[in-house]
Amino acid sequence: MADTQLKRTLTLTDLTLFGITSILGSGGFNFIGKGVSSGGSWWPAAICIAAALLMGAAYAYDGAFQRFKQNTAESDIVNSIFGSWGETAGVIAILLVHLANIVVIVVLCSKLLWPAGSWCIQVAITVGLLAVITAAALAGIELNKFVIDGSSWIIIATLVMASSFALAGLVTKELTLPAPAQGGFLNSILMFFYVFAGFDTLMKFTEEAKEEQDIPRSFYLSILISFMLTAGVSAALSYWTPGLSEAKQDNAIGYLFAAFTGPWIVKPFKWLILILMLLTTFVTFLAASRYLHGLGDKAEWLAPLKEVNGSSAPWIAILSVFGIGSCVSLINNTDLLVMITDFGFAAIAALVASSVAVADWRDGALGSATVNGATSLGFLGLLGSAFL
Repeated sequence: MADTQLKRTLTLTDLTLFGITSILGSGGFNFIGKGVSSGGSWWPAAICIAAALLMGAAYAYDGAFQRFKQNTAESDIVNSIFGSWGETAGVIAILLVHLANIVVIVVLCSKLLWPAGSWCIQVAITVGLLAVITAAALAGIELNKFVIDGSSWIIIATLVMASSFALAGLVTKELTLPAPAQGGFLNSILMFFYVFAGFDTLMKFTEEAKEEQDIPRSFYLSILISFMLTAGVSAALSYWTPGLSEAKQDNAIGYLFAAFTGPWIVKPFKWLILILMLLTTFVTFLAASRYLHGLGDKAEWLAPLKEVNGSSAPWIAILSVFGIGSCVSLINNTDLLVMITDFGFAAIAALVASSVAVADWRDGALGSATVNGATSLGFLGLLGSAFL
């Protein structure tokens, strides 16, 4: 019989670093500038609203995890309340979010590598990068965590340094912020929401965590640390890069460093962003394959997804993510893929929060039911305002 067990090797530190990489590796470098510019004087409120929504989602995911304690807990809680149709919708939404998020980052990288390339060339680069990520995923979690942990410390060090510029601005400059443009406040919330989304990948590593309770703990820790770093960087951008043009917002932190070191740093920083984006994609890729591995218990025809190779990597699930991701890459449209990612995550978060709220209500935990119900309404409101 083929081996189906993953290796329990991830500590709380590993999981928290995985979460920070998933949250800030791409959005932290590409969307903070857009969030600040869109929000104007209201960006602090926008960042707090986005962080509160994601903390509410973390609380809901914690509730789901406590009931099922496996990497499919988010769809399991939906099944327990809404039945098989709800679980099917949840599974589709979860896979849609992860695959779209994987592909949007790799497509961004392909466009950075060859901006003037044709559709065929850019898709070929995207599939090639996915193949490299696939090969790395097949090497096993021990090597994977070494690479991800190292990249996480680079992300944290870079953003801590960028945040420190806010202190320099506090003592040397007077801060004046423009009012947000019409629709800018909502757009700012959406930008910061995209930055903070990503903690849910941690649920997928349940079978590889040394201690089960480190999974929900890492939810809160990774979001809290990401919030502090994002707020610091946003303040620094407000002081040192006011009026940053739309064309420069994708590399806002590079232009922030340029204010202190000179313009030479902008281009190297662009390449650093590209590398960190690929590492973020790697975390999401691993999470998607672990989720498929967990689905192997749901039906006999899915059982092959449980097989692992000699490095304890779920090789059939990994190759499945590569195959589906390659098909999704044919879209080659970052705006559409970002919209799919945001819509899918908001939808599954609302579904999980509402399911946990009903379960809490049945258990007599009225306070928890109220918090999760409010979280569900918050995500439904975000969906309604942004996509309807």
